[in-house]
Amino acid sequence: MKVLRLALASAALALLIACAPASVSSLGSVPADEEATKAAAQADFDWVMEVWGSQAAVSRAQAFDDKYDTALVAEAKAALPATAGRFGSSSGDYPALTDLPFSVDGAVYLSGGGESLVSSVIGWVAPKNLPGGYFHGAELDLDKFDPANLSAPALQTAIAKGAGFESANDWEANVNVCVLNPNFQVDRAKLNAAQAAEDYYCNLPSSQQAYGFFKGYVNIFNVVPKDDTYWWYCTKVVWDMWNRYGIDLDTNDSRVDFTKSGLYGLAKAYYSAIYFWSSSKASSALASYISDAKSKIVMAEEIMLSPKLTKVYEAIRK
Repeated sequence: MKVLRLALASAALALLIACAPASVSSLGSVPADEEATKAAAQADFDWVMEVWGSQAAVSRAQAFDDKYDTALVAEAKAALPATAGRFGSSSGDYPALTDLPFSVDGAVYLSGGGESLVSSVIGWVAPKNLPGGYFHGAELDLDKFDPANLSAPALQTAIAKGAGFESANDWEANVNVCVLNPNFQVDRAKLNAAQAAEDYYCNLPSSQQAYGFFKGYVNIFNVVPKDDTYWWYCTKVVWDMWNRYGIDLDTNDSRVDFTKSGLYGLAKAYYSAIYFWSSSKASSALASYISDAKSKIVMAEEIMLSPKLTKVYEAIRK
């Protein structure tokens, strides 16, 4: 049996080496056929992306790094799914936040610091620059909140199927949490209408929507724009509800450093491979890509820095 296991392991390693990209020429050596070389690098990158989020991606990313002298394997490891079953940032090591307020209609809730299913998705993309490491978000529909039933679905957010709801209990279980209230006179009728419009998407079945930052699979050129109504992630739901009201919470604040995002690391590896012979071309393409991605993605920290919101509660325990 031991011999058989060794034989299978050797065969698997041989297959990986056979499929892995071959080494490239050194930096500064411009290829004779630039377009063909870029196409080959694209194929190598796609080879990694087709299994992204799995252990197989780690092995393929290492082969990619060996060829292009990049650091993709670090992002592949960071993108592995967490074992927790929720989409927030919960941890059994901390008591429930029983003092968490649920009193202002439209209040924004942000969480971070824990491990969950979402940690391998938005937690990987989110830069998490600021205290609290916030990456998850939701918005309170006060009409749905029942103090006698904290399991009631009262917060609009995103879950495994796409847009959906979480409960007060879900949020009390998070590790780090802050609550942000609107600091302007809210038009109650407009807010109710915006929340009702968001309910339509939150109530859709999984067959009519999906969760994700990327359309279909991890493709850096398929970043979901904020106005897409099929693909959802938590902070996009928050942004969309308030945008329907007439307030844009996506600040694109410069204090949110995207170089700390997993998406930045992924794009950096991509452009370093596509333009392996020219660091200036790679840097220019990366800067252009990140500028475009920032305009499409709304992060928890970008919402937290909105001048339209005031922080009224914060618990940072990790």
